[in-house]
Amino acid sequence: MPLLKLDRPAVPGIAGPFVCRVARLTMAGRRAVVAVVQIAVLLVVSEGWRAETNGIGVARAANPGATDASTVSPDEVLDGLRRFFQATARPDGSFQPGISPEYRGMSDSAYSDLAAVTYAATLHRTFGWKLPHEERTIEFLLGRQKANGDFFNVAGTVDPLSSEGRTYNTTQGLVALTALGVQPRHDPLPVFEAILREDYKQLPAYSTSFFPLAYLCAGKPIPEKADRGIRALMVQDETGYTNDHVAATFHASHYYSLVGEATPRSRAMVARVLRDQNANGSWLINMPARDRHATFDAVFVLAHEAAGEPAAVAAIQRAVRWVLSCRNADGGFGHYPGSTSDADANYFHVGVLVMAGFLRPADPLPPRPELLSWGHLMPVRKVRPNAARVAWEAPGWVAAVDFSPVGDRLAVACSDHTARVLAVADGTEKLALRGHNDGVTAVRFAPSGTRLATGSMDGDAAIWDAATGSRLQRLAGHRGAVMAVAFAPSGDMVATAGLDGAVRLWSVETGRPLATLAGHRSWVSSLEFHPRGEWLASGSSDGRIMVWSLTDHRPIQALDATNAEVRSLAISADGSTLAAGLRYGKVKLWSTSDWRVIREIASQGDHCAVAFAPGGRRLAVTEGDWNRGAMVRIHDREDGRVLTKLPQTGETLSLDFSPDGRRLATGSADKTVRLWDLP
Repeated sequence: MPLLKLDRPAVPGIAGPFVCRVARLTMAGRRAVVAVVQIAVLLVVSEGWRAETNGIGVARAANPGATDASTVSPDEVLDGLRRFFQATARPDGSFQPGISPEYRGMSDSAYSDLAAVTYAATLHRTFGWKLPHEERTIEFLLGRQKANGDFFNVAGTVDPLSSEGRTYNTTQGLVALTALGVQPRHDPLPVFEAILREDYKQLPAYSTSFFPLAYLCAGKPIPEKADRGIRALMVQDETGYTNDHVAATFHASHYYSLVGEATPRSRAMVARVLRDQNANGSWLINMPARDRHATFDAVFVLAHEAAGEPAAVAAIQRAVRWVLSCRNADGGFGHYPGSTSDADANYFHVGVLVMAGFLRPADPLPPRPELLSWGHLMPVRKVRPNAARVAWEAPGWVAAVDFSPVGDRLAVACSDHTARVLAVADGTEKLALRGHNDGVTAVRFAPSGTRLATGSMDGDAAIWDAATGSRLQRLAGHRGAVMAVAFAPSGDMVATAGLDGAVRLWSVETGRPLATLAGHRSWVSSLEFHPRGEWLASGSSDGRIMVWSLTDHRPIQALDATNAEVRSLAISADGSTLAAGLRYGKVKLWSTSDWRVIREIASQGDHCAVAFAPGGRRLAVTEGDWNRGAMVRIHDREDGRVLTKLPQTGETLSLDFSPDGRRLATGSADKTVRLWDLP
């Protein structure tokens, strides 16, 4: 009979009510007293939380048995930790969640009885210790795997047959066996493959980094399709946070660290983490039931996204003092000052002390230290070879990017009403073009590099001085947003098009209209001039591509490209091939000599952008839509094979090759511009 009955089961990382009610006290008087003490501890922690929100801090007087955080040494912490594990080790190789056999755990240790075992194995390997009953622990873990690959819990609040339980338990089992250097008896990956078909979308936000962690423990990278699906779930707000909580945000940072990529909006993320730290060094900003791991989560983000920066170092040192205040006389750690020592709290608090350098791990490090649970030994930023060299965080979604003719600058169209010019070398902002009254949807450099053209949701296009940022010409005449702009190769004419379906030609010098090309039945999304100025192509949401004569302004060719939308166009450097990115998963290539289709490249999602490299052999295409993580693929034009894949976080709306073909720039709806160095 449980002493206390929770109104809702405790689930790691998920908010729950901070109200407990006594179910039935039908036990002996000793256990009744224990129940009263447990309620009192909860009330003390609750009062501590209220005090913290008022800037008072959590009172350590609530735990008279706690050690003095100001005097404890690393050796004392490690000695106490070993005492805790000796006291909680069971003969069968498993571990109790706390010192008392009657203690049922908190957070992960209450969720699944695999958690205490995993954290014990992880910390023993961290410091080079041998588990009290190591061979039995291995047998215990192997015995908790089914033939179908599932690891399962016997005790705990999670349903072992649920997708949530299968994901959690199988990840924990793999992490524990990896720490012990043992292979599972059965292949665990079918478990994740099944969940990644659909159920992963319903899992809690803290589950995102479970998947790459589990795959890496099994010796494989996370599959591309799964990677894209999970990225689509990690939606960040203006502060860089996901789900407005540091726990989900940590798992995003952990995810990108595992796959070897820079975390999107990391600067904003770091700024908020620093801003949210309490005066006592913790990140206890919600009800305690929701913030059990908040300090670990925040310290991981600071260590990996702001490594070595003075403000981050100072914040982490403040966190060390708070963590040490959670240490108890039994050698273990409670989740908060005054709370019972718990196997789950041990891992996360000791993880902070390791990341902060207060506790030193074994030397040499254990094999594959980055796979020891949730990353306390993970090297800071191990970037995969094809990761972006520069990731610039924009103030709004990025609709277009365009390299200057020399390749030293990159023009960027942003939804914050501003176009910008960035230095390609380091991504610093060199110029801001302000004057539009709505989001900028298109931007192009003139062939000379001295001017820029922009289009905007405000219905205007404009021509700008590329050196000073001053507006030279306002091009007014469209009804509705201007979606595309393009300079003629001669540089004396610019084309614009947009929601009104019209293509307009303008004099660059005077800003006067030269012609209106009418023929599309819906809005025009893309414009491209032939490299020698022989014609102009326009792609529309009416599914057609129109090829226009620049002498009599009549159509040369009308291509029925799709029954959906033409999202983007590109023309090879020699003018022989026209490529179009189409909505709903296809790229088509036409020969411009006879306008026959010479290749189709099928994939998933929308193709918002296509671009030929200067040599004309490589074709870059974006793939993805608003609810699916994106990918940039670089194909061989001749045979269609994929040469390079560049994972993206949000829908990639634009891309451009540098003039020498050695770099690729992408602009995304996740408010990021990325610059990639290519082979």
